[in-house]
Amino acid sequence: MKKLVWFDRQFTFGLPVEMLPLLLERLNGTAWRMEAKVKNIPDEILSQRWNNKWSVKQNIGHLAEVDAVNSQRIDQILQGVEVMAPAVFEPRDYNTMPVQDVIAYFREGRLKNIAKYSGLQEKELQASSIHPRLKQRMTPVDLAFFDAEHDDHHLVTINEILAAHA
Repeated sequence: MKKLVWFDRQFTFGLPVEMLPLLLERLNGTAWRMEAKVKNIPDEILSQRWNNKWSVKQNIGHLAEVDAVNSQRIDQILQGVEVMAPAVFEPRDYNTMPVQDVIAYFREGRLKNIAKYSGLQEKELQASSIHPRLKQRMTPVDLAFFDAEHDDHHLVTINEILAAHA
């Protein structure tokens, strides 16, 4: 089944603050879902690029990099920055790392973001800034939703890669 291209996705923001606990549950579960997908898969398969695109490890590492960007974006929203900074990534060579190390790297940043989201007060959850690519105003709750959707996009990509190697 073909999936919608990430950059073609359209999003509607303005989610109620009461959605945050549900979104944090999704965000917290991503590492567990990753681990379940790669369990007993040989490292050479997890390191292989697929269709001239990223490997499983590169997809996981990318999500870790996105968490670093999102941590900065949460701060920017709270600081009242009108337009969040564009995403700038410092990619590492995840294919040379054991997959559990890549997942641990992801989990470390993710847990920091979940703690940051969890510590926000009601007024802070109402703050917003404009996403630089989407040109839409986002609150921290909207950013958590966007992040959870992005996780799912890459988890589906990981499914595709693993199915191609089955």
